[in-house]
Amino acid sequence: MERRCVLNSWSKEEVRAVIRYEWARGVSGTEIHNHLVEVYGPGVMSKQMVQRWCRTFSDGRQQVEDIPRAGRTRTATTNANVGKVDDMIRANRRITIDEVAEELEISHERAQNIIHDILRYRKVSARWQDSSKSSSQIGRLIIPWDYFKGKSVTRAKRAGRRIRTRLDLC
Repeated sequence: MERRCVLNSWSKEEVRAVIRYEWARGVSGTEIHNHLVEVYGPGVMSKQMVQRWCRTFSDGRQQVEDIPRAGRTRTATTNANVGKVDDMIRANRRITIDEVAEELEISHERAQNIIHDILRYRKVSARWQDSSKSSSQIGRLIIPWDYFKGKSVTRAKRAGRRIRTRLDLC
């Protein structure tokens, strides 16, 4: 009886602990990977990573948690700054990334990260728009059918894309 993908959720540490246990029993990296895929599914960890962890445990590492890395911690992408940026955009939809960065005294890249990646805003007609709204909620371009008369379907689609692109540039 073959078991397939018994556990759907797992943590990195849990998988590493299984690798460490199997490695201690003398099981090869390829066999460990096969066992992991059998229990956790194909997206659990690559065979190369399993073998790398086996080498790491052979070199004497005992812990399965990530080792803290050196470097500066993020101080600009805080919940307070995210809230302030959201309030600034809601107050003035035409605010620029540079104005946000200057007001909060953070870098342009951090301001852009907060706006685009965390808050999921995007620019529409020089205004910030919540990206959860679909294009149908923003507005649709209607092109009369007469424009496409005598053109093939693919040429008509290309022409429609060109028109939409030109209107977006205006």
